[in-house]
Amino acid sequence: MTDVLVVGGGPAGSSAALRLSRTGLEVCVLERTPFPRTKVCGEYVSPGACNVLSELGLLDAMASEAFALRTIALAGFGTEPVRLRLPDRGALSIPRSRFDEILLDAARGAGAVTVFGSFLELEESRDHISVSYRDREGSTRTIECRVLIGADGAFSTVAQRAGMARRRGGGGRWAVGGHLIGQEDEDALEMYVGPGGYYARNPLGGGKANSMLVMPDARRGADADRTVIELTKGKCRFEEDKLEKRVAVGPLRYSADVVAREHVLLAGDAAGLLDPFVGQGMAIALETSSSVVTAVDALLRGVGSSRVARDFAAARRRAVRPRTMLAAAVDTVIRMRPLRDRAERAVRRDPSHAESVLAALAGAVPAQTALNARSLLGLIA
Repeated sequence: MTDVLVVGGGPAGSSAALRLSRTGLEVCVLERTPFPRTKVCGEYVSPGACNVLSELGLLDAMASEAFALRTIALAGFGTEPVRLRLPDRGALSIPRSRFDEILLDAARGAGAVTVFGSFLELEESRDHISVSYRDREGSTRTIECRVLIGADGAFSTVAQRAGMARRRGGGGRWAVGGHLIGQEDEDALEMYVGPGGYYARNPLGGGKANSMLVMPDARRGADADRTVIELTKGKCRFEEDKLEKRVAVGPLRYSADVVAREHVLLAGDAAGLLDPFVGQGMAIALETSSSVVTAVDALLRGVGSSRVARDFAAARRRAVRPRTMLAAAVDTVIRMRPLRDRAERAVRRDPSHAESVLAALAGAVPAQTALNARSLLGLIA
């Protein structure tokens, strides 16, 4: 029997496995897909995520293979792009195939064991959980653990099997994109927002860029090039002929009913999806893995599971809610023309207020520092 079984080797699962292994626990990671793998993601590592990677001792390893970003160029509803400096050391962009692999290798180096297979079912008893999975040869096998962590992404199978989330519903945004070749290696992340969604182009270095279009629904993906031309007022095209591989995912709306029950915890996107607009999903996954360690420790010490569940849910709310509220406020400014016009004039006159809000959105400083009348009014003063 292992102490902890983590289902999913992405940022949430691998960072939790790394932290747990460093405490001396026996940890097993059950991952469905052999690495390296392709994931639908903007591949943007925010300053907040960089801070957590530094805490984990992995920032240098990531930075050695990543492309450094210093600024964000943001345009809304046809305005000319406003260029804002990213806080602190800036941000990174790196293919998810390498990001996930570096994290999982670090967890293995700390002692975690990796098993490749697809999660099937769980059966709970008084002192352990029995998990069945299908291995790569198609055989059904079993792992027993004291604590189970579902880090298997949005619409988590672990959450559904444990009665912690309903099945996939309708509605929500969709994303389509991939890696563009033959691009310039500028140090700015470009983002264009409009009624048709938003489009981001994130340079990866070596003449490649991540091209990602997020739309209100899946239908616009049929003519992604026209949608990008509309959003960027002709400054960019989707350039599907230059995509190495076209990937799509959706709907981007999911939240588990509960994030902890008995000896089962949900981490990262398995607990709930964040709007990709501010690129905080990866940062939250890395950051809240520390809460996973706290909860696992409490459960293994015999603290009541209901108390652990309350504390674990509260920790996630503290991490997510302020950034969600701040992102909603910024989105409102961008989408309401009178506020947008005033914000554009204010930012071009003095970008410092916008850069302080960007620092909060990016996770470099607590989001609460920008969730006040003075900071928000400074955007439109």
